[in-house]
Amino acid sequence: MFEKMLSMFGLTQAQRQEIRHEIDLFEAMQAHANWKKRLMDYLEGNSTEDLQPHNICVDNRCALGIWIHGHGKKRFGEYQLFQQLVDEHAKFHFHASKVVEAHQAGDSQLAHKILSESFIEQSRKTVNCLAKLNAEIEAERPPA
Repeated sequence: MFEKMLSMFGLTQAQRQEIRHEIDLFEAMQAHANWKKRLMDYLEGNSTEDLQPHNICVDNRCALGIWIHGHGKKRFGEYQLFQQLVDEHAKFHFHASKVVEAHQAGDSQLAHKILSESFIEQSRKTVNCLAKLNAEIEAERPPA
């Protein structure tokens, strides 16, 4: 029973602390969850952000992306859960860029459709991967 409670990564307390200094995964979850509001504000003209699809679609510029393509990859690159996060995070940025691209092309209906369908689904998948990764990193070994 205790085997299921162990992190798949077998991290020590010191390693978990190192990761917490590299990235706050809860903050990354919040930042990516907040994109829905950012995009909605942008579509409704309630944003002063200069959102550009060619910048948004790049998945290695946000704090999570920097970590994923750097320290995270070095530490967890061979694990399936991490590989899934890399894939879902890249798709997240792609779908966010498509919302902005459709809006800038003057197709507000398509922008809202992407936001409410594929973007929302991709956001859920990305945040879910982050939550799973965070749970694995925070899993502690029971006392011996």
